[in-house]
Amino acid sequence: MTGDDAIQARIEAGLEAIEAQIALFNKLFGRVESQWKADRSRVTEADLTISKETEARILMAFPEDQFFSEETQDQTEPVPLTSEFVWIIDPVDGTNNFAIGMSMCAISLGLLRNGVPVYGFIYDFSRHTLMHGGKGFGAFDGDKPMAISQRTESNELFAAFDGFSAERLFSLLTALKGQGFKMRNVGSGTLHLAYTANGLMDGSFSNRVSIWDVAASIALCEAVGSEFNEFGESFFPMTEFNLKEPKMYFYAGTPHFCRLVETVWKEAGVFPK
Repeated sequence: MTGDDAIQARIEAGLEAIEAQIALFNKLFGRVESQWKADRSRVTEADLTISKETEARILMAFPEDQFFSEETQDQTEPVPLTSEFVWIIDPVDGTNNFAIGMSMCAISLGLLRNGVPVYGFIYDFSRHTLMHGGKGFGAFDGDKPMAISQRTESNELFAAFDGFSAERLFSLLTALKGQGFKMRNVGSGTLHLAYTANGLMDGSFSNRVSIWDVAASIALCEAVGSEFNEFGESFFPMTEFNLKEPKMYFYAGTPHFCRLVETVWKEAGVFPK
């Protein structure tokens, strides 16, 4: 099987695996009790069940692959990536929203080849839409081809954000607001970056997401020509999966958005380092 054929087979399996969890996701939305992990993040029955069932489906089809989840509760040490193909899931991104009945939440499943995201699958509950795509395979927002925003006027640009210290965040937002940018935080790092790929947002930036939050969304960005720029050393190619990995620190968006925020932040003396 050629490389593209191997990916295509996994695309079909990934779509089936996510579609199989949509009914449960919808059923449990706003109706689950929460538990709290050691890092004070919330976890629900939906997180655990979707993670386990998706892993079982994928590994039944591709036993030679590796599968990792945010909800790998018994993992205490980093695990080396030894397979050509690796899957990483965030079974409920935006768990706080999901648990209390706010619609901005998603299932996010990313496929990596040799440590680099090559395809992403995201079920956006707020729009009841399955987004998926990867470079060379196209990208789709439901049944429609996905495309990045074509907006260029500063006062028409939408930027998603999360993370940063209060002082740094205020400086970054103030600089962009001064140019007329519209700022949004919907409580889901997955959706922030996915919306950057499908044109709902022009760009996004964060220093608090983990690889499972954005592996799928990065692949969508690659598919449509949206940039993903990391500050400091790149996470890719990944060589290990580590639940205690430092958070990712990036800005992303259309080429126009990225050049503009670079200019604005540098002129204001607040470009992140």
